[in-house]
Amino acid sequence: MFEAIKGRRSVRKYKTEPVDREIVKKLLDAARWAPSGGNIQPWLFIVIDDPKVLDVIRKISPGYFGEAPLAILVCSNKERAYKVGGALGRDYLTVADCAMAVQNMLLAAYALGLGTCVVKSFSHTAIKEVLAIPEGIEPELLVIVGHPNQTSRPPPRIPMNEIVHLNKYGEKFPGLEG
Repeated sequence: MFEAIKGRRSVRKYKTEPVDREIVKKLLDAARWAPSGGNIQPWLFIVIDDPKVLDVIRKISPGYFGEAPLAILVCSNKERAYKVGGALGRDYLTVADCAMAVQNMLLAAYALGLGTCVVKSFSHTAIKEVLAIPEGIEPELLVIVGHPNQTSRPPPRIPMNEIVHLNKYGEKFPGLEG
């Protein structure tokens, strides 16, 4: 698990080889097992593998780099979240829950030898129109998936002794170097 956490990277160059549907099912299953505030499970997943639809999605998503053969749009069901969790569920928990589902998906993809990149920069209005997403369902994150054609080095991380506090802000956690 720790190797996957440290080894996973955002991939922006992909091979044209399609992603097997059985593998896609594994990614989706990993995502649905994510933690969920109040067990709302607000997520919905739209799997996109039609090259024509992917071309349109690329045009309305400035952060979508590369020619990955698959994208998964993670949406939140705002109506269900409100019914179960009120305004807190609708306005906050849906975003956090979808982000946790995406993290599960990213780690599963890495474990299966796939590359991924999460994209938030897309036109919500356009993507809802292209994918016929109804009212009450909100696109949250777009996960690009494919066989990596290039991997990158890990970016530097802020040293732990600069971001970890013990019992209250400003108190250092003993023994943390970097």
